[in-house]
Amino acid sequence: MATVNYTCPSCGAPLTFNPDKQMFCCEYCLSEFSDKYIQDYYSKAESKASEEEVREGKAKQNTKEEQAEEAVVYTCPSCGAEVITTATTAATTCFYCQNPVVLGGRLSGEYLPDRVVPFELSKEKVIDKFMEMCKKKWFLPKFFADKKNFEKMTGVYFPYWYVDKQLQADMTATGKKVSTWRDRNREYTETKIYDVYRSGDIIINNVFERALKGEDRKVLQSVHPYDLSKAKKFAMSYLSGFQAEKRDLEKNDVSDTLNNRVSGYAKTLLEGSMGGYTSVNPKSYHEKTDLESWSYTLLPVWMITYKHNGKIFPYAVNGQTGKTYGKLPVSFGKLALFSLFVAVVAFILCFLGGMLLS
Repeated sequence: MATVNYTCPSCGAPLTFNPDKQMFCCEYCLSEFSDKYIQDYYSKAESKASEEEVREGKAKQNTKEEQAEEAVVYTCPSCGAEVITTATTAATTCFYCQNPVVLGGRLSGEYLPDRVVPFELSKEKVIDKFMEMCKKKWFLPKFFADKKNFEKMTGVYFPYWYVDKQLQADMTATGKKVSTWRDRNREYTETKIYDVYRSGDIIINNVFERALKGEDRKVLQSVHPYDLSKAKKFAMSYLSGFQAEKRDLEKNDVSDTLNNRVSGYAKTLLEGSMGGYTSVNPKSYHEKTDLESWSYTLLPVWMITYKHNGKIFPYAVNGQTGKTYGKLPVSFGKLALFSLFVAVVAFILCFLGGMLLS
């Protein structure tokens, strides 16, 4: 497996992307490098890794070994240890020397992403925000809001498909206008029915769907949206120090879902333009796609799981905005004590109220 190990050009220590500084930083000699410098510095190594992966892929093409591939062994360029990864892992950390390793060939050729949204929040900032939120929750287990529980939080780049579309769309509908008035003895209702027609050019951008099987869709989708204006042209160096997954869902696998979603947005826009009626009932809708653009994008997510009373609680944090999703565990002991306290207070108030009325 072709690998790229990003080390500091000054001292050779592990080099990772620092979300706070938006620079590549060395924790040992404290050197800092721009993304352009690192991309230029490692361009030959990245190209070599991609070429090696293409050669390996051709050698395995149409073999049972490749078709059944669920785990892959790679050799860490820093310490020489063999580490097993899943078939979709594109970046990871060596379990032995803890150096970041990017499996360059996993994101080359047809699997090369178009863009990446870099992490903007460091692990430390995310944990601090999470702890701040926990302080406001009364019924959490006693030791839940402890930083030690979240030291294993991992930054992961997940793959997504995005589509932009320009449509010619039209809709016909029945519009009703209902008016009511009264005289001295009667109430009158008048209903007028109209044929309504709308058409126009509609542009809908950034409709997305995950490109990876098996992940908890609700957890990952719930940390959206991302500011795609800050997306960068993909470079493997952004993955150094993080984990990354390559796609295993192609455009054909998600196109129906995304096309239906785009059509739904277009219908909503057309129906929303039919103002001035008491009610609108759509009758027909037609669309024609003029332009369509797809983008294979990697998005940053901080991930952690917490086990409590035999249950696993997953948490996801948007690595760009800090938006958090996850179900917090509940301490039934604290809940019972609070319920008892409320019951005692209610009893005392009722008792005192009874004495005042007697």
